[in-house]
Amino acid sequence: MKRPWTLVALVLAVGLAGTLVALKGREGNPAFVSAQQSLTPVAPVALERLLLTTSDPRPGFSGHARGARCTSAVHTALGNPWTCVVGYLRPPRVRYVVTVHSDRSIQGSGQPQGAPLHGALLVRGCCVAP
Repeated sequence: MKRPWTLVALVLAVGLAGTLVALKGREGNPAFVSAQQSLTPVAPVALERLLLTTSDPRPGFSGHARGARCTSAVHTALGNPWTCVVGYLRPPRVRYVVTVHSDRSIQGSGQPQGAPLHGALLVRGCCVAP
């Protein structure tokens, strides 16, 4: 090799180009940031209304939810995580830990109060009204 510095220069140029591409990719998407900052806060009553549309997920039980009460300890737009207690046709009530996603869909897992099951009860739904 007559000119080893040529190889070094080529490696440095490729590394610099890769760095520039990576930095460009890290720039914020203004539309996404704007949408996230202007999220309408989730109201407990809206989440409760959505949970009232769920069916009893317990094995051997049936029927729709009859009542729901949701609370959140944080004061962000989505309020995650939420704690919701849902009453179905037959006791006991089910306590869920629910996450509201940015598209306003929900996902949660829980256990019956005072009568835990093996495995978690799941709840999913779309979408919490603004």
